[in-house]
Amino acid sequence: MTTTVADTRPNLYDEKTSEYFSRARIEIAPLLPVSSGRPLRVLEIGCSEGHTLEWLKKTGYSNWTAGVEPYADLRVGPGAVDCFFKIDIEKATPELPLESVDLILCLDVLEHLVNPWETIRRLDSLLKPGGHWIISVPNLRNYHVLADLAFKGKFDYVESGILDRTHLRFFTRSSAIELAETSGASVSKVLGTETRRWQKRLLTLLGLGDLLAKQFVIAARKPS
Repeated sequence: MTTTVADTRPNLYDEKTSEYFSRARIEIAPLLPVSSGRPLRVLEIGCSEGHTLEWLKKTGYSNWTAGVEPYADLRVGPGAVDCFFKIDIEKATPELPLESVDLILCLDVLEHLVNPWETIRRLDSLLKPGGHWIISVPNLRNYHVLADLAFKGKFDYVESGILDRTHLRFFTRSSAIELAETSGASVSKVLGTETRRWQKRLLTLLGLGDLLAKQFVIAARKPS
C-alpha cells in the first residue's frame, strides 16, 4: 500500500504543463549500478508523476521504490511506487529507516533548491554504505546560454529548459561534480547530453565539448 504524506504547493509550479511531470528518465540506464543479482531499493527526489520509478519496477531493476514530489500527483499503475511523500525536501526528510536505500535519484531537481548541498548531506543518511547516487543538472555553459549572454545581453527565464524560471542554482561540469561529492561520495561517470552531433567531436578536440551539453548526468558512489 502506498503511503502519502501531504504538503502544500507553490503557485509557480502550478503553471507547468502536464508534459513537465510525465516522462520516464530512461536515459539514466547506462549509469544504473550493477544490482548483484538482487533488485534494489530506490528513492527518487522530485519523482514527478512516478514514471521513472514505474519503469525501474517494470524492468525488475527495483523491487521497492519511494518518491518525493510536492508539485505533482502520482499517475502510475498500482504498486509502481511503494511510498510517496508529498513534501518540500528542503523542509522535511522522508521518514525512512537510516541506511535503507541502495540508490537515490535526483534528476533535474537540485537546481530548484535554495541549498542543494545541505539537502544531499541530509539524504546521505538514508543511503546504505556503498550505495549510489544518480544526479542530473542543467549545464549553464551551453552555447545557447553563453551566446545570448555575450552577444545579446540576454539571460531570460523561460517555462522549461536550462533557464527554467523555477531554477535557483546553476552548474557547470566542475560545480556539478562538486555538488555530487558534497556528502563524501565519489563520482564515477559523467554523461553530457547532445553528444551525437558532429560538432561535438570537433569541440571536444578543442577542449570545448561541454558547450553542446544541455545537462550533465552524474553517477556517484557512497564510501562502503
